Amino acid sequence: MWREVPLHYLVLERLRKMGTSVRDQDLYADVVKSSTTQVSFSDFLRALMSLEIRGFISVTLIKEDVRMISLLGDKE
Repeated sequence: MWREVPLHYLVLERLRKMGTSVRDQDLYADVVKSSTTQVSFSDFLRALMSLEIRGFISVTLIKEDVRMISLLGDKE
């Protein structure tokens, strides 16, 4: 099923509303809650990787399965 809003836009929007740094599980739960379509965790991680490559966010591995996502700045 097609999404009305691309997932990486939704992730970036939710991250901006939650603050500058947040854990991946908290951000994923917020994205799932606000999305109208089903979002798998692998799609969420793919969107994070896309945003990190583009320079919008930084993802830091804290523990084996815990990531800290930080907003780097507003690029428009």
